[in-house]
Amino acid sequence: MKHATILLLLAAAATLTACGTVPQSRSHYIELIQNHNGLGSSQKLIYSKEVNRSFEAVVANIENRLNQCVPEGYTQTSVRGNLASSSTVTNNQRIEIVSPDKAEVTVQQHHTGTYMQSEGGLYLLAADVTKAQPNKVRLDFYTAKHYAPIAEAIENWAQGSGQCHGIGGKP
Repeated sequence: MKHATILLLLAAAATLTACGTVPQSRSHYIELIQNHNGLGSSQKLIYSKEVNRSFEAVVANIENRLNQCVPEGYTQTSVRGNLASSSTVTNNQRIEIVSPDKAEVTVQQHHTGTYMQSEGGLYLLAADVTKAQPNKVRLDFYTAKHYAPIAEAIENWAQGSGQCHGIGGKP
């Protein structure tokens, strides 16, 4: 009986582990996207884009637009019978300059009441901004297809756009 219980627990642990891997860091998220872990190959979106602008101008505009366009978050309330519950979603977006020639864009969402989240929340997108030449920048995007509008907005911001491109419900 004790043996059967141990085997059952091991089988349950193996099954739960296969359900999905929670990224431990931004680089781990990129690795998981590249290797299709937790995301079917038809759902991943990895692509690169080059922009003819200076690294400094690209980083400054992406940072400005992230802060202006992405909302802080929202609270959802649901009522079932005479019970009400609410959950809060907090957006966590940032661009970090990691070297004179590279910056990292990260967009995450933290959901209250959701277990197994990465620190900072669930990863929606990671993008690397790399200086290719004095006035040329390469953007490398790692995300899922249903977050393509975020990637497209960042791509437009890298090109100098001052619009929100639908992010946060703003034009």
